[in-house]
Amino acid sequence: MSERPSPERWQQVEALYHAALEHPPARRAAWLAAHCFDAELRREVESLLAYDEQAAAFIEAPALEVAAREVAEAQKRRAPGQQVGAYKILSQLGVGGMGEVYLAEDTRLNRRVAIKFLPEIIADDPQARRRFLREARAAAALDHPNICAIHEVSEEDGQPFIVMQYVTGETLAARLRRQPLGTAEALDFAIQIVDALADAHAHHIIHRDIKPENIIINARGQVKVLDFGLAKIIQPDEPTASFVDTQSFISAPGAVLGTVPYMSPEQARGEPLDARTDIFSFGAVLYEMISGRSPFAAPSRADTLLAIVGDNPPPLARYADDVPDELQRITAKALRKDREERYQTMRDLLIDLENLRDELALGAAPPPAAAAPATPPATPSRLRRGFARLVGWLKS
Repeated sequence: MSERPSPERWQQVEALYHAALEHPPARRAAWLAAHCFDAELRREVESLLAYDEQAAAFIEAPALEVAAREVAEAQKRRAPGQQVGAYKILSQLGVGGMGEVYLAEDTRLNRRVAIKFLPEIIADDPQARRRFLREARAAAALDHPNICAIHEVSEEDGQPFIVMQYVTGETLAARLRRQPLGTAEALDFAIQIVDALADAHAHHIIHRDIKPENIIINARGQVKVLDFGLAKIIQPDEPTASFVDTQSFISAPGAVLGTVPYMSPEQARGEPLDARTDIFSFGAVLYEMISGRSPFAAPSRADTLLAIVGDNPPPLARYADDVPDELQRITAKALRKDREERYQTMRDLLIDLENLRDELALGAAPPPAAAAPATPPATPSRLRRGFARLVGWLKS
């Protein structure tokens, strides 16, 4: 019996398969060769495409959907009231082929937490489980006000899970669906996001999935970046694995495809990644905060990937009035295709954003009120004239 493909592998196959389907059959092989450099992975996708062309029934019930159902069925549903270690399950917050998220109560500290359970199919892979636990525990060491805190990383009956801070508020994606942000508000959120990422990078952790859905804004306007428990550890100057390995293990159905607009060019090309991939993804988020649209919006996923690799987005001024030239420059630099031409560190990007915020604040401040003219000091000649008038009055 052949080994069951891992969820990561299915995500890779699914992303490439659906992207290739956006092209006419005669062009699919060429597109796949240009965008997938893993020969074994390419053969898997080509076999699916070939079968797709041979059997119309396959379109109605593709093997990918069967695999997704297998993963979903492998999840161990947890009912309200069930105890998982010190945590009592209250309700389900979300579910997808790559895991389940629950609201729970920490019975030791009387606080609410969010618990993410990885699917059992990943737990069956010892290497994947060890990697997940190692990297999630490293991310748990991050201590930053704009990072969703990880309280615990553990296992239950061999199934790994992450216990995280339960953050209430609105995702940036939901906020942007109402309307784009003004420059001041966008800069405020941007500085908080970049500060969080700079701290993570300083600890050799890259996020790899920066997007509006992974950013929550609470009622006080404080930003929290989510999903650091599923980030990647890298050593200085050492790139990490690429493509769908850049995606979170746990995400809603279709999250791989939904993340495409925020991929860096090196992600789209399947190249090894470093911290600069987060800089590009943040640039796409910043562009959307100002303009209200993705910088690489296109009719299809395949076209979006091609735009990320080859097209420059329209100037921000096309979609928003009074965009400062410096903000346009910062955004364009973060979105450079060549990572050597991008900001090289999040800290450098943070400095430019903070400087722009300070300059705009100074420009908006009212000029200091003009001081009332001071009474001119008495001069000796004026004193003499005054004394003479007084003497003349006394003599009269």
